[in-house]
Amino acid sequence: MRKPKILRTTIFRLAAIYVVLFAISVGALGLIAYRTASFVLNYRLDANVEEGMTALKKAYQGGGLPRLIATVNMREKHRRGSALFYLVLDANGKRLAGHLSVTPSRSGWSKMTYVEDEGDGDIGEVRVLQEPLDGGTRVAVAGDLEQISDYKEAIFIGFLSAFGAVVALGVVGGLGLSLALLKRVETIRQTAEAIIAGDLSQRVPVRGVDDDLDRLSQTLNSMLDRISELMDSLRQVSADIAHDLKTPLTRLRRGLEAAQKQVQSTVEYNANIEAAIVHVDEILATFSALLRIAQIEAGTRRIGFRDVDLSAIFVTVAQAFAPAAEDAGKTFKCDISPNIRFWGDFELLTQMMANVVENAVRHTPKGVHISIWLRRENGQIVGAVSDNGLGVPSEERERLFQRFYRLERSRSIPGNGLGLSLVKAVADLHSVRLDVRGAQPGLEIYMRFPA
Repeated sequence: MRKPKILRTTIFRLAAIYVVLFAISVGALGLIAYRTASFVLNYRLDANVEEGMTALKKAYQGGGLPRLIATVNMREKHRRGSALFYLVLDANGKRLAGHLSVTPSRSGWSKMTYVEDEGDGDIGEVRVLQEPLDGGTRVAVAGDLEQISDYKEAIFIGFLSAFGAVVALGVVGGLGLSLALLKRVETIRQTAEAIIAGDLSQRVPVRGVDDDLDRLSQTLNSMLDRISELMDSLRQVSADIAHDLKTPLTRLRRGLEAAQKQVQSTVEYNANIEAAIVHVDEILATFSALLRIAQIEAGTRRIGFRDVDLSAIFVTVAQAFAPAAEDAGKTFKCDISPNIRFWGDFELLTQMMANVVENAVRHTPKGVHISIWLRRENGQIVGAVSDNGLGVPSEERERLFQRFYRLERSRSIPGNGLGLSLVKAVADLHSVRLDVRGAQPGLEIYMRFPA
């Protein structure tokens, strides 16, 4: 027969293990307490017997046998539930005083049994200390062990009751805890199944108590949000690829059809072939950029991280684009602090800066001033590439890093709209924060590198 569902859960098993371990711990503590209490009770009884024997010996030394007998009679008369019994014997073994019903056969400590005088035949047990006096007189003091047994039995029953209550409460608490946690785990499982079925809008409920399951639910929800964003991005990329590759593919097809149908000279034929190659190169460049972005976003390039000279990267990129900017009638200004080190991939960081600077050079009009700077501010590395050109409307700035996104005025300029997408991928890989700001006029791409 299959076990009930709750008995098959890890939570219940952990609760059961906890109850068993707790019960074993309580049992061990109870055993230690019981043995300690037994030792203390026996020790106190022996101490009382020795104290009684000391008192009787002092009485004998102070007044002889009559004083000893009087002391024993007085003590037994005023016992009032005392656990001590007394016995005084002469040299011939004749009882002179005391009501101890058994006679020890030897001096020192011994344990003896006797039949209680209530008539029910119960057997009692005493611990006896006997010592000899002058003239063959013997005196014995005994402590009743029945009282200790009663105390020990009461302690054992009390502990057993407490142990049973602890186990019962542990089982009930374990079942309650298991049911409560199972309910929340079942909710997470149902949410996961709904997501597997294709409903990516589902999220794990959060109770707002900030416990472990709440934090797990928040982490899962953040992961689901990220997955949803990636799925939306994938759908958008697919649509963008289909849209942006349609034009070069259409041109390629028309050119090939024209080359096939029309009788042309060798020069015209070669021109059509060259145009087709240009269109193919555009398509391959687009796919190459997409693959590069995908590799960077997957984090596979982290193995190339090392200590790099970030200042040298900025200087190299600025020097590489300065001639092209001057040829286009644009001025360059650099303010790069030396010897700024950073942990990252040298090639990717160079590509990131090259794309940012190239974007500023290609998409600004003649006469624009382009500024590149890098420095430390408040212990952080910050840098920027800015221009005083036409700028970008504030509502479109965040879209600059989307794949294939291009402003209307830039569509006549060669490109595939993936340059800044690659910049964003490299920046995310290096945990670099990018901000697109208005330079009033113009545009500034601000970079804040992690410490």
